[in-house]
Amino acid sequence: MTGAVLAAEWIKVHTIRVHRVLVGVAFAFPVLVAVLVAVFTPEPRVVFGNEVIDLISGTSVVSLLLLACLWAINLTAEYAHGTIRVTYAAVPSRWRVVAAKAAIGSLVTAAVVAVTFWVAWWVSTAVLSSRGSSASLDQVRDIWATFAALIALSVVVSWFALGLGLIIRNSPATVVVTLLWPLLIENLVSLAFTLAGVDEAQRWMPYQAAITAVVDDGGGDSLGRPWGPLYFAAVAAVLVGVGMVLENRRDA
Repeated sequence: MTGAVLAAEWIKVHTIRVHRVLVGVAFAFPVLVAVLVAVFTPEPRVVFGNEVIDLISGTSVVSLLLLACLWAINLTAEYAHGTIRVTYAAVPSRWRVVAAKAAIGSLVTAAVVAVTFWVAWWVSTAVLSSRGSSASLDQVRDIWATFAALIALSVVVSWFALGLGLIIRNSPATVVVTLLWPLLIENLVSLAFTLAGVDEAQRWMPYQAAITAVVDDGGGDSLGRPWGPLYFAAVAAVLVGVGMVLENRRDA
């Protein structure tokens, strides 16, 4: 039964056009930006590996917003079109369906981000090398820790979108909240706490803590690795848990 549920969720993911478009854009954006920077940077000889990785990591975080929207749409579209009723009729244990969505979301997001990361690195450094740069992985401090933090963030983002989808159940609203949470909502909450006299509020914003961990090993005011991603994972798990409780109490 579990294998059949996973297979069904995989079919839902790869047969819908908007999902393929979002994956394609999420892949293309970091690669295109990295290539453009490599082509047009005026001084390629002073571009080193750590700068390339910082660029790719930053643009990959933007791609994760698109992938988060994918998983928000993947779930909430089922409520809009009524297909979730068929799914729950076939699999009465709703937690199995949600777990399958979380598993597929985690695997697909991690795979897309991993492939994008290394393709962007390979293409951009190839262009830079042709222009006289000596950029290499040997110049990057904690490259594997950075990569692991990015993959961890990608997995947790899929849970986060799933949790919001379970709670909100509306595609436009869920997508808006998914996009605005890291871009606006956390900043407003942090500002409110700061004005109230809580000086370290920013470091406890979960999404920002996980993003910062991708390019920060724990220095400054950030939670760093592995605490940033773990903290965000705990928040995402709570959202999924709350969403699951509500899901079991609601009609499909």
